Amino acid sequence: MKHLWKWLGALTITALAVNIIIEFASRKSLSSLAGYVLGNPLVFLTNTLLVLAPFLWVFFVRRKYFAAAVTAFCWIAAGIANGVLLMFRTTPFTATDFRLVKYALALSTTYLTWPQILLGLAAVLLATALVVLIFRKAPADFQPVNLTQSACVAAVGLAVIWGSLNLAMMSGLVAVHFGNIGQAYQAYGFPYCFANSLFNTGIARPDDYDREVVAELESTALKPEKLYSLENNKTPNIIMVQLESFFDPTLWQRNPVREDPIPFFRYLVQDYPSGYLSVPSVGAGTANTEFECITGMNLDFFGPGEYPYKTVLQKTSCESMAFTMRTLGYRAHAIHNNEGTFYDRHKVFSQLGFETFTPIEYMDRIERNPTGWCRDEVLVDEIFKALDSTVGQDFIYTISVQGHGKYPSFEYYCEQIHDMDRFIKKLVYRLARRREPTVLVLYGDHLPGFEWTAEEMKNRSLYQTQYVIWNNLDLPDVKRDLEAYQLTSQVLNLLNIHEGTMPRFHQHYLKRSSAEREDYLEAMELLEYDILYGKQEVYGGVCPFEATKLEMGTVPILQKEAVHQSGRILVYGENFNQYSVICVDGKPAETVLVSSDCLTADDELWDPDKEITVQQIGRDKISLGVARRLYTENP
Repeated sequence: MKHLWKWLGALTITALAVNIIIEFASRKSLSSLAGYVLGNPLVFLTNTLLVLAPFLWVFFVRRKYFAAAVTAFCWIAAGIANGVLLMFRTTPFTATDFRLVKYALALSTTYLTWPQILLGLAAVLLATALVVLIFRKAPADFQPVNLTQSACVAAVGLAVIWGSLNLAMMSGLVAVHFGNIGQAYQAYGFPYCFANSLFNTGIARPDDYDREVVAELESTALKPEKLYSLENNKTPNIIMVQLESFFDPTLWQRNPVREDPIPFFRYLVQDYPSGYLSVPSVGAGTANTEFECITGMNLDFFGPGEYPYKTVLQKTSCESMAFTMRTLGYRAHAIHNNEGTFYDRHKVFSQLGFETFTPIEYMDRIERNPTGWCRDEVLVDEIFKALDSTVGQDFIYTISVQGHGKYPSFEYYCEQIHDMDRFIKKLVYRLARRREPTVLVLYGDHLPGFEWTAEEMKNRSLYQTQYVIWNNLDLPDVKRDLEAYQLTSQVLNLLNIHEGTMPRFHQHYLKRSSAEREDYLEAMELLEYDILYGKQEVYGGVCPFEATKLEMGTVPILQKEAVHQSGRILVYGENFNQYSVICVDGKPAETVLVSSDCLTADDELWDPDKEITVQQIGRDKISLGVARRLYTENP
């Protein structure tokens, strides 16, 4: 058993070395690493013990060197991944990122050059070869594993790790919940924060959660102030446009660009309701700002780095702005000029109550910027298609993509938001000419992913963008800073609409003093838990919201006739675009877009007994829908 204790000591030293490598990968300088280790030695030791925990399986195998090497390489790979991600998006590596792997692979050539990609693959191959070499060459125990002795040593190690971790959390040495995940990783270390993101998901049950507490909350913060009725030609369309990585560059004190790239947005901010918007992410995390704005829920109560789009909303419907406006007679549309499957929006928007969703696969006349993202100007026509698709009022939630990184330079970024500013101007002018009551909410989802600090910002924050509420209703020019989860509540409040659980809750507390903020947050956490994870007492125990049957696009794609001639398959119809693909019994054929009413493909898959369909398929090869058929195939 003596040699097992020696192994425990050796593994502890290995964990110490691995922890140093991990932190250096994220901090990228010896001075910063030294500041962390010497400035927070107890935090560093706690993280070393956490690194040690996965090494304990070594005691239960004969090939101990191999097991230790595999564990060390996994830790180091995670640390390097964290360092790489911090270079591009500011947000550190969390367990949720494993759910986003397919998106990361799709974007790899956008953020990395081919030499960088090949270097990374070479590093993976080298590490794999080294592990194989250790497996073949490193000595293995000659004697069978003594499970009793191994379990004893592992138990002692686990007890020390578990006790130290709990002591660190109970003493406040490390935090359990993070308000700012980037700062948390710097203060508490990668191993602890990553482990926290792995095991801490969803919203924990509040200690005082029960029916009576929810009832008390209903009687105070959720009491209806006024019932609202829909009036034709008086109730406005409400259009929200979430602008990708859009912010005012003049807020950065080191801004090298002297010409104002967003003059029209600045004009709107001066003359219409506006203010700073505190968002939950920086450099990335569009879907989380989106979640807060649509649902009115605060992400601080969820697990670190969690994307509700990838967790609870996969199978749970949630009260939202879309559901609320539909109860008032509105139609609810979502629009995004990027792939519909990104963040699983093609599934999640159904859970959030949208009736139609128009992703890039259902758009035409697409233009791309130099880094390959769709220019936002296409959204103008798509918004008007949604408005024209109904006779009544519409709620339209639009997500732009043009400002997405990676940016060759800050000047390039400013060129893109200048183009987005022109898109905003065109949209506002067309809405003004429409002469229909309209409220247009514009805001940035997060700051772009540059390496800057809060101290370099005039407003001393990396988590604030700006919002403005253009309207043709002469709404009062209220200047107020908001949290992202308060935005829709403020919009509805300006319109004297007090419907929806979360909007009514926020409107109640927005009238109170800042001294009540702690009660506000506690009540908000309880309400969010009840709606998403609890017994839904606020609804009387039964959720009234059901997932919708999401319709893709507002203009139908029609398939009228399919013919086989001259070695080609020809399909005629309406509203085809570059994402329309001829499929033979569901198998995609190499398709050429001849025009909006004609597609053609080689006939190698042709068979008169097989079904010909047209499907909308994006770059990820996932079909989002099948064209509506108005015919029977011709031979």
